[in-house]
Amino acid sequence: MYDYQAIMGLFSTFWLLGVIWVVLKVVAGWRIFAKAGQPGWASIVPFYNSYIEFKIYWGNGWLFLVPLVLSVAAAGIPVFSTLFTLLAAIIAIITKYRQSVAFGQGIGFAIGLVLLDPIFNMILGFGSYEYLGIPKDGYSYDELVDKYNNYRAAHPKQEITYEQPAPSKDHPNVSYEQPDAQPHEGPIYAQTTQPEETPTTDNSDTTPQA
Repeated sequence: MYDYQAIMGLFSTFWLLGVIWVVLKVVAGWRIFAKAGQPGWASIVPFYNSYIEFKIYWGNGWLFLVPLVLSVAAAGIPVFSTLFTLLAAIIAIITKYRQSVAFGQGIGFAIGLVLLDPIFNMILGFGSYEYLGIPKDGYSYDELVDKYNNYRAAHPKQEITYEQPAPSKDHPNVSYEQPDAQPHEGPIYAQTTQPEETPTTDNSDTTPQA
């Protein structure tokens, strides 16, 4: 026989843990929206919570329609379902990254939001993280001008003077030596040696006469 009381007790425990988990998730989302200056109750309203998320992370709430339309199109157009689903997933991942940056965190925290979204949302909601604003993808022209002017003020231009080095005949890294003989001017010709002539003696008239 099954122990129904033990089974019901285990089921009640899991049910209670699930309720606590849902409550913590709702409260965390509520606090995240409140930190961003938005109504907390918006986190529990379908579609409107997505609108607020895109508003505080992208700057335009109506952009939430883009992944929504892609998801509907993926279900209605089987040929492009994989492509539309992939695009919607990429937008969701970028949104999590922008959420991380909006609260002063980096790519590591963004990975946590992608893989363990409820846990890291609780960390943001119940932690001491502050909403810094909508992340910018770059700098405006005025901001670039200000950054350039601040850099010029911090690094004033210095005049550079150049000195002509004194002429030197010898290279400092090369040693020289004088040759044994001076080089010839003009063409050089090979010297031919003339054979020496040996003197010949005439012995025909060497006897004295009487």
